[in-house]
Order: sequence, then structure tokens, then C-alpha cells
Amino acid sequence: MVYPRWFKEISRADFVRAVGVYVTPERFYVVRLRKNLTALSVVEAHSREIAASDDPAARKQALGDALRSLVHFNAARDPIYICLSSDQVMSLEMSLPQVAGDNIPQVVNYEIERYLPFRREDVYYDYLPMGAKGDKVSVLLFAAEKKAVDEVLEVFAGFGASLKGVESSSTALSNYLLFCTGGLSGPALLLGGQNHDWELTGLEAKNNGWKQEAVFAFSHRLPQSDWVQGPGRELFNSSLRDSSRFFGWGNAAEFLSAVNENSTAYEDLFDLGKGRLGKSDGMTDPAFLPAIGAALRGLREATFGVNLLPGAKKEGRSKALSWLNAALGVLLALGLVAWGMSYAVKDEIRLRQMQKENLKVSPAVEGLKREETELTRLRKEVAFFSDLGARRGIVTRVLDELSRIVPISAYVTNLRYRDGTLEIQGSAENASSLIPLLERSPVFENVAFNAPSSRGRDGKETFSIKADIEKTKGQPKAEAAKSAASSTEPSKAEPAKTAPSKTEPSKAPLKPEPPKLQQPKAGGARP
Repeated sequence: MVYPRWFKEISRADFVRAVGVYVTPERFYVVRLRKNLTALSVVEAHSREIAASDDPAARKQALGDALRSLVHFNAARDPIYICLSSDQVMSLEMSLPQVAGDNIPQVVNYEIERYLPFRREDVYYDYLPMGAKGDKVSVLLFAAEKKAVDEVLEVFAGFGASLKGVESSSTALSNYLLFCTGGLSGPALLLGGQNHDWELTGLEAKNNGWKQEAVFAFSHRLPQSDWVQGPGRELFNSSLRDSSRFFGWGNAAEFLSAVNENSTAYEDLFDLGKGRLGKSDGMTDPAFLPAIGAALRGLREATFGVNLLPGAKKEGRSKALSWLNAALGVLLALGLVAWGMSYAVKDEIRLRQMQKENLKVSPAVEGLKREETELTRLRKEVAFFSDLGARRGIVTRVLDELSRIVPISAYVTNLRYRDGTLEIQGSAENASSLIPLLERSPVFENVAFNAPSSRGRDGKETFSIKADIEKTKGQPKAEAAKSAASSTEPSKAEPAKTAPSKTEPSKAPLKPEPPKLQQPKAGGARP
């Protein structure tokens, strides 16, 4: 994922200052940088000459005198990062076996004496990984003699300075290059130097979304004679062909003229930095660029973190976050917590508003509930009386039909009607003769004894007969019952007529039809 440049810079926003010092055998350069949020500027830049001397004590005194000449320079105010010239720091590539893996620091410490002409105890060193090359793992080693580094450290310690790091000019210039370009993609070549000694540095960089990733491809320093006449010339030409961008600083033009490469164009680092740092009246010499590159570490703008001071790298990593970043992180955390809690607060506010609205409409709702309850009750009563009326018509029809067809000699002592089924109990001289009489009726069907008949002391048979109320064809059961009931009620215009039986015999009836009686009392006997 590709992030905008301003988005990546805001993560490094801060209010800090840092001092970079570039020390050469003849001169040193001091630059103080200031960072306001994401904007960098040069506060002051000074340069002083160091009196030449072969005596280490005299040289130390000369460096101290040069620092004292900087009247307005306060060495104890801001953290200081030292950059040593390439003739004071050795750089070389070490090839280690793949099995080194996570134990590279131990392997480098064990193998360092095979690559350096000094004992391990006599040098300060650090390294940068270069990646796998075939079946080997390569690292770029930087080493400086302890006596040279200690000489500088003692001088600054005498002024109460807080030294945070010591590095090589090649790493400082590479950090400055990546800072000025805002990120590289692909191979790049950096050429420059002073006093007829030239440095050639190759970088392999890629912009991996959030963070700029870069590794050293090589770092070489040779005198002018080796570059022009020796193998350095071919090394430069092959490196130039493989690089997509070519940068120069210091006496790069002098080098190109010596190797007859006047037509080769390069991007000047000194001019490139003016766009990021602005103009500074005291900074007119390109030799200030390594000092700026060293100071970038204090502003958290450096890509490479080489440090020749023992233990300084661990301390720097433990202080990766500045107070501003910590404050921004705390504010962000508080904002997230407040944002998360706002939902609960909003829900509580909405709940209370809904409760208030419910209180306003609750009387109306209760009234509607009461009306609904009353309406349900009335509907049940209407349904009950409607059903009662329908059943009442059926009972009247049944009683009327029984009074018509039951002989006078038969008595009905009990009558029960439920769900379209009629059960009658009583006594008769011949109970079996009642079955065909009821079957011939248009009102009854499926007539049968419900229990066996028995003859009593009075000579009559007791009976229990069950019959179904006949339904009109093509009508539902409920409508059939109503229809049956309505069919037996006499109209106002005509008197009630007796319906014909199902099967009328061709002969005269066995006995005369008794006169139509009124509805008898339940359980009573006929006179």
C-alpha cells in the first residue's frame, strides 16, 4: 500500500533539536537543526580549522581550542551526533554463512579479526545487513580505531556535551540523500569527497508503503590515482551503468573531469537539500552535508542507524518515541475511548427520550387496550348468542319431529342433543318399531340403538336410540344446521307443513298419524 508523503511525515512530527558535527583531520563542521512538527530548518552552521599535528595530545588541544572559538555554540544544550570522515572509518563487506541467521552479532564479533588489521579490543565497530548473496549472508562492516574516536569523545565531554552517536560519512550522506529525495526506488549511486579522496556508495532502495527500505550495495573509498588509473575507474563505470539515479557532492565534478566523464549529469545534493531545509547564510560549503546527515538521527529522520558507540544503539531503540508522539498516542487513545463511550451515552439519551414519549402516549394506549378488550368480549357474546340461536332452532325442530312420529304408546324419558347428534331414552311396547319411523324422517339419519333393549315389569321395552341430524347436501355443517332449523319454522304467510318422509310406502300407514302436539316437556310422558 502506498501512503502519501505527508501521512508518513506526520508520524514523525516532533519539536526537537539536534547537532551534527563532521570531523576531518584538518577541519570540523557544526550544524544545529531544529524540527517544528514536520518542518526542518538550519538554526546555525559553523566551521573551524584544526591545527595540524602528529602528536595526539596536541591534536586534542587543537580540537578543543577550535570548539572554544565558537562563542555562541553551547555543546551541552542539545544532543550531538558525530560524523567521521571516510579516512578515519574503515568499511568493508563481510560474507558469513547462511547458518549465522539470528546470531549475526556473535558471528561478526568472532570473525572481525579476520577482516581487519587490528585487534577486536582496539576498534569500535558496527554493521549493516546487505542481504543474502548466493549461499552467503553479507554485512557491511564499519570500524574505527578507538584512540581516534576516544580523542573526539574526550574533547566534547570536556564541554559537557551529550554524545549520542558516532558514524561514518558514507552512512550520514546516505541518510541525507534519502531525506532530501523523500524516498528512492531502485539502485542509486552517490559520488563525492574532499582533498582528492573520493567515496563511491551504492544503494538499493524501495519505498515499501509506510517505511523507506534501503540497503548498502557497496561503499568504497580510494585516492584519486586509484580512481583514475587503477581498477576504480572500471568499478565506477559499471556502477554507473547499473544505477537509475546518480547523485554527487563536494568534488564530484573534479572526479568526472579526471576520468573524462564531463558529459555525465548528476543531481547535486547541496542544491537538493535547499528544498527541504531552506537557505542558510552560514552554510555555503558542501562539507556541511555529512554534519546535517548525522544530525538527522536526532530528529528521527535517518534510515540507517550505524553507531560506533558501544551500547548507544540499544539506548536509542529504547527511546524510539518522543514526548510529542507519546502525547499524541495518549490523546488518540483517549479519543478512541471517548468515541466508543459516546455510543453508550447516545443510546442512553435515546432510551430516555423514548421513555418520555411512551409516558405521553401511555394513556391513549391503555384506552385502546381497554377498548380492544371490550370489543373482544362483545364479539364472543355475539358469537355465543348467534350459536345459541342456531342450536335453539335445531332443538325446536327435533322436538317437533319427535312429537309427530313417535307413537302415543311410546314415552321419551330423556333427550340429549350435542354437536349434531341426538340421543333419546324411553320405553315403548315395541322398541324395534321406532327405528324405521325415525329413519323415514327427513330430520334424522344413521338411526341405531345405542344400548340393548330390555322389557320391564310393566311389559314395556326400554330403549336408547342414537341418531344424527340430517344435513342438507351442498352446505357446510354449520349452515346446514341453520338451514335445518329455519326450514322447520313456519312462515308468517303459510302454516307449517309436515315434510314428506324419505320413503313413503305404497300402502296406507300402519296407524293413523297422531295429531301434531306442542313441544312436550323434557322427560315427561304423553297423555
